[in-house]
Amino acid sequence: MPNTLGLHHLHCLHRVHLRTCWALFTGLSLGACGGGGGGSGPASTVTPPPPATYTVGGTVTGLAGSGLVLNSVFGGDLAVSASGSFTFGTPLPDGSEYNVGVGNQPTSSPAQYCQVANGTGTIAAANVMNVTVTCGTGYTVGGTVSGLVGSGLTLAICHQVSSHGGRPPPPTCHSLLQVGANGAFTLDSDYPAGYSGFDFVSVTQQPSSPPQRCVLSNAAVSIQTANDTSVVVSCAAYSYVTNAADNTLSSYSVDATTGALAAVGMPTATGTTPYAIVGLDTGAGKRYVYVGNEGSNDVSAFAVDNTTGALTAVPGSPFPAGTDPKAMALCGGVQSLCIANAGSHNVSVYTIDYSTGALTALPGSPVAVGKSPTSIVFFNGNVFVANHGGSNDISAFYNNGGMPGDGTAVPGSPFPAGGNPLSLALGAGGKFLYTANPDASRSSISGFSVDLGGPLTPLSGPPFPIPVSNYIATDQTGAYLYVTSGTNIVGYAIDATTGALTELPGFPVASGVNAYSITIDPGNQFLYVANDGAANVTGFRLDASTGALTPMAGSPFPAGNHPQFIATF
Repeated sequence: MPNTLGLHHLHCLHRVHLRTCWALFTGLSLGACGGGGGGSGPASTVTPPPPATYTVGGTVTGLAGSGLVLNSVFGGDLAVSASGSFTFGTPLPDGSEYNVGVGNQPTSSPAQYCQVANGTGTIAAANVMNVTVTCGTGYTVGGTVSGLVGSGLTLAICHQVSSHGGRPPPPTCHSLLQVGANGAFTLDSDYPAGYSGFDFVSVTQQPSSPPQRCVLSNAAVSIQTANDTSVVVSCAAYSYVTNAADNTLSSYSVDATTGALAAVGMPTATGTTPYAIVGLDTGAGKRYVYVGNEGSNDVSAFAVDNTTGALTAVPGSPFPAGTDPKAMALCGGVQSLCIANAGSHNVSVYTIDYSTGALTALPGSPVAVGKSPTSIVFFNGNVFVANHGGSNDISAFYNNGGMPGDGTAVPGSPFPAGGNPLSLALGAGGKFLYTANPDASRSSISGFSVDLGGPLTPLSGPPFPIPVSNYIATDQTGAYLYVTSGTNIVGYAIDATTGALTELPGFPVASGVNAYSITIDPGNQFLYVANDGAANVTGFRLDASTGALTPMAGSPFPAGNHPQFIATF
């Protein structure tokens, strides 16, 4: 076959422009190829552009000295030598959180202190340029920390904005400071002389490993003509035990790691035959202890020194109660104190003055209940009372801290219980109520399903045939029930669906002569037993995952004669 393509090509070179000919040649060449089109070559790879990033910065004003260092969790430290703008060198993608603080204060004479505003936030597809660092020679706020064992304690200066009616918004906080040891601290703050406002020092994060609860005293910022060093942060924990035969209250410091008790000073005098006890942490730096005195028919009230654990009588203490105050519980939406009076068969209800700890009887108090009430618990507006002296039942009434309807009986009250119901405990987050029935012939635990605002419904089947001798208690999660049984403690798992009780492995565990009452600390780490016949307190480490108890080193801890009940903070 003739090479027509080649001849045509040569002819083209003589007759037309080379560029036109090449185009013609290329078209003919491609047209002569088979294979189904031009998709046979490799696809091109397109690299997407990197995500956009944004910087964090702002302005420093008033800086006179050297050595100022700003820090951040995203970009490390940034040294600043003069007033003006600054920018951290680490860019952040959209949606990233940032936090800017003062790492080192400037060195100058007189001393300067710098504080950060707008230092926290989230990147919103734009550079952050509104972080402001203000330096001045005003006055600082600080104080001392004591009793700190755990890590992570964080303090800050906060400002409360008024709500103009309704619930106030959460306070805004700045000048965060992480404290790792006991001693003095100074917050990044700068206040003019004579400052008067709504700022206050707050704990924004409690310590962990081990967990602790730190409280503050003198937290309000009130600057006059000097640096404020009056803020007191106490992370110590304390326990108090009533000694019925001594008419005293024993005080102990609590080791945050082991739970061991160490006596604090000499026992404090109370009324005659102190029995029930309640501890109140107001959450505003004040703690109080209330003791029901069976023999003198009154309540002793004490303010707790957060640093030492020492007790000081509340003005007006002791406060009158009914006959034979046998049990107490904090109750009511506006915090109040309920006291079961075994001798007068009623419950006294008092409001608590948070600023002083004083008690004031509510109108309509006392509320009549069954015969010889010996235990009382409060849950979500309902008060439950075990009547031990012959009526063998549980009284239930409403109490919302002084609101209308206080003292009104729950429909169906009283509810039949086992023989001589002595003690009450709530389980599974308040879903179930248990009574200890230490009847001489057939001791048992009765269980009820709780319908708030409605009747108690007995759990299916007869009472649990458990040899209980005195009082019972549930852990803070309501997963386990612990029972006194002679000189021992027995633990039971609570079925969260049915309320059934199953004995835990490893029990019983030895406690002491006439193991009387059980108390579990608010952190759900430690369990204590007041041994009425042994004049001591047994301590256990509580495993919240299994309910197991391990004796503490140094336990039992000495107490007074006939220790009855324990309050812990």
